Amino acid sequence: MKPNTRSASGAILMLVIIPVIVGLLACMPVPIGDPERSRIDPNITGIWVVIDEGDDAFFVFEPYDKRTWLATFVPIEEGNEADLGDFELESYSDLAEFVGKEPVVGSNGVTAGKISNFKAWRTKLGGEWFMTLEPKMVIDNESFSPEVWWVFRIDRPDENTVDLIMLGDDLFRDVDKTRRAYERIIKKNAKNEDLYSDEVMRMVRVKSEHLDFFESLVSEAIDTN
Repeated sequence: MKPNTRSASGAILMLVIIPVIVGLLACMPVPIGDPERSRIDPNITGIWVVIDEGDDAFFVFEPYDKRTWLATFVPIEEGNEADLGDFELESYSDLAEFVGKEPVVGSNGVTAGKISNFKAWRTKLGGEWFMTLEPKMVIDNESFSPEVWWVFRIDRPDENTVDLIMLGDDLFRDVDKTRRAYERIIKKNAKNEDLYSDEVMRMVRVKSEHLDFFESLVSEAIDTN
């Protein structure tokens, strides 16, 4: 369980913890799409483990209404009295093997880190589906509005896998910071690889036999956060 802040999942976590680095990361100064006109995809609703070479975590996509999700990002960390340095979540089989050992959930085993909450919705532009993540619990201004949003292209390699491909910033330089201006660029370049960064967050749906483990981690997150 070693940190890797260059990953997409690490970037999401660092946005919430260290807002000062926002300018160094691929994020949007405006939201993409209108959540009031969106519709959730029920095939994305659920619990997804993030398959990453450094940032062990999972996402819970809970429908808030017919249009948006409440998306909760939960890092998986070592407890204060544990040493899980040999565990690396590089495939779902790694997770299955780890959970099969019935790991302790708590300070002497595996625990949940600082959770991050987002409002999430989909938008279709240029024939591609995109997901916008809007950070919540933003209380440093009177409008309760974030300064940045995360935007990803949604790819579905199979029914149990979602790849969230982070947009880059190369094509947005010198563009007016308005939603319409940004959406025009995305629509025009949706199939242009130059629109995207190299960061892909792969999420794999948690199987029913492993749900108890994640439910325990959610309870741990609620108790410790």
